[in-house]
Amino acid sequence: MKKLIAGLFAITLLFTSLLPASAEQGERPSVSVTGHAEMAVVPDTAYISLGIITTGADVAKAKTENDTTMNRIYTAVELLGISKDQIQTSGFSVQPQYKQNTKNDDLAVIAGYRVQNTVTVKVTDFTQISQVIDAASQAGANQINGLRFAVNDESALRDQLLAKAVLDGKHKAALIADTLGASLGQATSVNLSGYFSPVGENVRMYKADMASSTPVSAGTLSVSADVSMVFQLNN
Repeated sequence: MKKLIAGLFAITLLFTSLLPASAEQGERPSVSVTGHAEMAVVPDTAYISLGIITTGADVAKAKTENDTTMNRIYTAVELLGISKDQIQTSGFSVQPQYKQNTKNDDLAVIAGYRVQNTVTVKVTDFTQISQVIDAASQAGANQINGLRFAVNDESALRDQLLAKAVLDGKHKAALIADTLGASLGQATSVNLSGYFSPVGENVRMYKADMASSTPVSAGTLSVSADVSMVFQLNN
């Protein structure tokens, strides 16, 4: 009996000695922060969306007319020194156009076809923006859909932003730790919670702008990054 009691007492002491350590590990304080970095960058690339819409009772003729006009547009743009790999088809569609049946009001019949071909022209020389619009319009483009500015190679910019966001998060965590009278421990979790690419909104352009040679100002683009971070706090 004495041996049994002694054994139970030893087990109790062992369990008691382990309990504070386990509780301490489970209650180890931490701080969660969000690091943020933002920059204004000057775009170096512009994308011009333009195209041609043709209609006709015969789908083959409407498409042939559309193809002929688009070939003229390609030629006109390439004469400006823009290579073929800077011109990309971004949309093509053939849609029937309906009209009401005079003999049966509940039944619509095909009146013709609408063929639309859209291309996107990439330029890095912004003086060519108005030249592309003028040349394409004179070649027969009847749709100038918009203009969008961007940064061509954003990898270095993204790395720089992420580094700044991490430093911002660490600074915030250290400030909190210092205010609480603790020291900042290691980061236990770091997650990219948001990255906004330096791509501007599409600028709508209307028919009145087609033949305009007014210079276009690119301005600046805002790009930002956010990281969620968790740090241990040491007493």
